[in-house]
Amino acid sequence: LCRQPRLVGTAQAARRGACSGRIRAGVMTRWLVTGAGGMLGTDLVAALTARGELVTAMDRAGLDVTDAAAVSEAIGRCGPDVVVNCAAWTAVDDAETYEEQALAVNADGAANLAASCAKLGARLVQVSTDYVFAGDAGRPYAENDLPAPRTAYGRTKLAGERAVLDRLPGSGYVVRTAWLYGAHGPNFARTMIKLEGQ
Repeated sequence: LCRQPRLVGTAQAARRGACSGRIRAGVMTRWLVTGAGGMLGTDLVAALTARGELVTAMDRAGLDVTDAAAVSEAIGRCGPDVVVNCAAWTAVDDAETYEEQALAVNADGAANLAASCAKLGARLVQVSTDYVFAGDAGRPYAENDLPAPRTAYGRTKLAGERAVLDRLPGSGYVVRTAWLYGAHGPNFARTMIKLEGQ
């Protein structure tokens, strides 16, 4: 198993070395990707499939991560080695109005996945955001910087991070990103082009 930091995607993590991408040498890894109908999930499933990995892709219709019983059943049935949680409430502005609904997906959903992964012994990768920070550092954030979210979206994502790391102290990982770029759905480049045209 690669020894990577629990919070990945930062400058410090990049200097710590590369991972081969396999959990166990010579053994095929079984992946479960939640939120597989979104931009990140779609691209991740395509990348894993292209590598010849065994992937189960579940979109929102296939798995509602806020339903603990459904999550437990799906993870028990699929038996993944690794779950990547791409399911998320990503409408940042709407989260201010609908924080309870955003919390249900971003935090409770992550907690449901973590609890089921703990029972199975699976690893969980939780995708998070730079919105967990205040945004006023004037430098890139390190993975051990103190979170201080200023928005409902940031609060819900931080709650999801904590749910995963608390329930899976040895096998839960958080990847923080600022913007997603991908072939499917809205992304930073498309948003900037749209704004330029307005």
